[in-house]
Amino acid sequence: MKHTLFEYLILIFLFINTISASLNILFYVPTLSHSHISFNSKLAEVLASHGHRVTVLLAQVDDTLLIDNATDYTVLRKKVGVPRGHMRRVLWSNPGPYEDSSPLNPHIFYKLLKVSRTFVTACENMAFDNLFLESLMEQKFDVGLVEQYDACGFGIFKSIGIESTVWLSATAIYRPQAEAMGVYLPYSYVPELFAHFSDKMSFVQKVINVLIGQATSFVLDIFVQGFQSRIFGFDENLASISKESSAVLINSVPFFDYSMPMSHQCSNIGGITVDKKGVKKLDPYWQSVADSSGFILVSFGGIARTVDMTVSMQKIFFDSFKKFPHITFIVKYESIANVSMPENVILTPWIPQLPLMAHKNYKTIITHGGWSSILETTMHSTPMILMPLFADHAKNSKVAESKGVAVLLDKMRLSQRRVVHAINTILTNPRYTQNCEKFSRMFSDTPISHEKLIAWRIRQAAKPSRKAFAKHLRPKEPDFHMLKIVLIIVPAYLVFCTNKFLYG
Repeated sequence: MKHTLFEYLILIFLFINTISASLNILFYVPTLSHSHISFNSKLAEVLASHGHRVTVLLAQVDDTLLIDNATDYTVLRKKVGVPRGHMRRVLWSNPGPYEDSSPLNPHIFYKLLKVSRTFVTACENMAFDNLFLESLMEQKFDVGLVEQYDACGFGIFKSIGIESTVWLSATAIYRPQAEAMGVYLPYSYVPELFAHFSDKMSFVQKVINVLIGQATSFVLDIFVQGFQSRIFGFDENLASISKESSAVLINSVPFFDYSMPMSHQCSNIGGITVDKKGVKKLDPYWQSVADSSGFILVSFGGIARTVDMTVSMQKIFFDSFKKFPHITFIVKYESIANVSMPENVILTPWIPQLPLMAHKNYKTIITHGGWSSILETTMHSTPMILMPLFADHAKNSKVAESKGVAVLLDKMRLSQRRVVHAINTILTNPRYTQNCEKFSRMFSDTPISHEKLIAWRIRQAAKPSRKAFAKHLRPKEPDFHMLKIVLIIVPAYLVFCTNKFLYG
């Protein structure tokens, strides 16, 4: 009887300890893309499974993007004054996804400013909704988590009394995040997220890398954070507040990225969103398609539509597919095609991508270089053909190419010969599949599970002593403002002198 009573006491103690360790956590998630929402949703699931109360605040910048109904955490959908469809129109038109997308293209730079202005508008609507902020404050959140691309979350957290924050990156780490942690990434061998370069750059490419870095930093640091800081009117700006983050959780891993200096405050959780065990079964139609022959998937993401390709670009792809009659091409296509269809092409507005990837006849995917798609395909031990379209697609694709798991297509120099060569390379060179199998095993071989690492980082962030401890982890922060000015002026002067010499 005494033994049973002792066991009861132990259970009560463990229950009380669990309750006391439970945290109240708030995610600030602007709806920019499916992949970013999925990343945040997965982290919310992980933290909820560890006994924490989790609330996901969806700032509906793009109100066509929603989150699946969750049972283990709370979802708050907040309209932020952005007209329906506005974000998609800005992102995917003038120029479109199949045109030149370099940040040094004036049209693209202007587009980035328009996207940023949308985030500023959304932030204003959030910050001035006092009743909503008061309702959040009443919930007494312990920790706030916010994605890399919108600093407004830091302002919201400070307004409602959240002192402990963790920064997130659904892609590789973004330069402002590293700099906030006291780490300055060398432009000479660390390509920017928007740059089409590997870590082995020529001098001209290094100059372009610097210019791309300065252009995107201007949009984030000066334009977005500057305006958003004035909205809140704190004594310190949002960039300074972001430096108080306890950690950065990055959807990447060092062995599947370029070498770079890094902070102990950065934790890599690459592949956390890929579920290899819970893949759904195919319905009878798709099962019959997959069983009939080897097949290749063709999809350019949830936002960039295949139907928006120029007719000439579509013709290049479909004529290339004719060269492989023994392969079925399953193409995500949003309307009736305006070009003749080969017999081995299936057009469909929706593809059950993960179940098809798990099938033994799956050969490869032709896609846009989104980070989630690259991780999914690699972890399913299958190589890919990438045609980067916009933003981080460029760097993602170069990383995959450098690791020997992908062949690249340049959308600005597309031809039937290049498409056929890319498909032939993947189908006939076993090295690409072998590399994918190797990296798939490496993703699974971790000293601690990503789920446990996430939970530990959040617990550390909530500790009262974490700010004092974090100071010992940060490297000394030199003042690079003058160097940044030089890095802008010198390349600009060289370009001016070169043009003057060449054209008089």
